[in-house]
Amino acid sequence: MTKIRTSISFVFMTQNPFTSSTFESIWSKHFDSENTLLSFNFIKDIKFIKHSKFGVYVNAGKNLTKGVSYSLNYNELDYKGKTFLIYDVPTYFDLKEFKPPQTSNLKHKKVFQYQGFLMDISNYNTYEDYINAQFSSKNRREFRSNQRRLETCFNISYEFIHEELSQERFDKVFKQFHSLLSERFEGKQTNYHHLSESKWKYYSELVFDMLKEKKASLLVISNENAPIGITLNFHAEDILFETITVFDPDYYKFSIGKTSIIKLLEWCFENDYKISDFSKGDYDYKRKWGNLVYDFNYHIFYDSKSIKSVLTANCIEIYYKFKLFLRKKKVNELYRKSKYLFSSDQSKYKASHSNFKLSFIERFEVEDYSLIDHTDNKYEFLPQFVYSFMFANPEPVSNIKIYKHHKLETYLITGTKKAQQIIFAD
Repeated sequence: MTKIRTSISFVFMTQNPFTSSTFESIWSKHFDSENTLLSFNFIKDIKFIKHSKFGVYVNAGKNLTKGVSYSLNYNELDYKGKTFLIYDVPTYFDLKEFKPPQTSNLKHKKVFQYQGFLMDISNYNTYEDYINAQFSSKNRREFRSNQRRLETCFNISYEFIHEELSQERFDKVFKQFHSLLSERFEGKQTNYHHLSESKWKYYSELVFDMLKEKKASLLVISNENAPIGITLNFHAEDILFETITVFDPDYYKFSIGKTSIIKLLEWCFENDYKISDFSKGDYDYKRKWGNLVYDFNYHIFYDSKSIKSVLTANCIEIYYKFKLFLRKKKVNELYRKSKYLFSSDQSKYKASHSNFKLSFIERFEVEDYSLIDHTDNKYEFLPQFVYSFMFANPEPVSNIKIYKHHKLETYLITGTKKAQQIIFAD
């Protein structure tokens, strides 16, 4: 993977979704309703709120954007005596180099915080061309096989929602989205900050309104009418920002996450997009699928003639460098796991069926077992075993039958050709 150059012209944005009036007003309503959004003449395309304690002007959205952009007017002087902090400025955005006139007192600092990953598809004709360039023939066969197995076993549909929805339909989809995310992070036994009540209300209102403007979208993969994978995206002119992706962990064998990326790639090529941006966060799948790495920097502007502004800027720089140090030491991951363990949510995690033995069987005594519905809530631990069996032995789910032993904690999964026994131990 090569590091992206900041001189690529096609990433200049005039319609950044994260500096739009809709985004800024909804963010302000949910997180800083007491302060007015402020504009300054020396910096265009971005609004600020004033931090109540330290007097720093911080961009609307803070770290809930996937990248902000701006332009400077060095002739304006309304920065005097003030300090400004802008979160999450990607190096691949086409920002002009900071070059104030020698007479200007405006100074600038950059503090690196995260790496970002993206798929630059501008030089490819089809999504298959991109995948061929990124992966071996063995990997590509695996992708096709996983999707084929998924579609063989279940009644799968793919929907890309990039338009206004009724409130009723939207609420239903977003409730399912929340449910999948909750289940996913309960399984990981870690706290996910986007699931807090305040954050989720914010996302619900934001996405509902931005769907109307076609600045947001939802990719929904469903089995029958039940979503098993959802990806939330935001849109600029020719950039797709993949923001939150989740899939039902019971289907993990089918690699729904990879299928989601392929479906998003298809959509990007069909709609003449040039970048699909995974944003911040260093995960293995981003390194495998992305072909460019870039940096997220925090930008600090200050008045070099103001002692207070200089000291404040230096303190901000030191603070975020220290946060980066802690992040590299994985302190943030430990914090989230600890927060989960001390929260009420951790009681939901089911570990009672973690000790089990699997074996294939040729025959069994039917009278010792009763036919059950594995989708019943009281058998919520079973689907992962059923779907793993189906992945190894693909056939429609209508052919699969599940039995429970009358006395023992033993279950049978049967298809038309094979059967598997699961014995759970205390």
